[in-house]
Amino acid sequence: MAIRGRRRTAGFTMVEVCVVLFIMAVIFIVAAVPASHMMEEEKLRRPIRELQSFAKTARRDAMLQDKTYEVLLLNTGFVLRTATPGKIQAAKSASYDLPAGVTYAIKRVGDKDFKKQTDARWVFSPNGLCEPVTFIFHQKKDWIRFGIDPLTAAIRNQ
Repeated sequence: MAIRGRRRTAGFTMVEVCVVLFIMAVIFIVAAVPASHMMEEEKLRRPIRELQSFAKTARRDAMLQDKTYEVLLLNTGFVLRTATPGKIQAAKSASYDLPAGVTYAIKRVGDKDFKKQTDARWVFSPNGLCEPVTFIFHQKKDWIRFGIDPLTAAIRNQ
């Protein structure tokens, strides 16, 4: 004798699906805010890594080639080049453009406060030394302040 009745099929009810979708939406909203802030922070940290790379390259090349190198600190980015005495424009060896919305200012040893400069030179002598400079990078309301060690070109005081 066969039992007649309803067979229950495996599946989810509409209420269960809606509850799961609601939980996923809440998790996404909670995770989206920190993730977007991390992306903005990365946009601010990228020029700092590039500047540190330029400083290390300038220091290394100045010592290896026994030439003075300089990093030009422009409003739009950085340029690494050899410093040729008597010539206004030397050939570019490397350049980096700042991302949109990122600005910076520098503070040299004798300065009391940070200054935005249109064309500043950061010189690396053949003995590997450079002037100690402190930088502050801005993007909207976020900022990062740091110095680069004049002996090792490593970031300090971040």
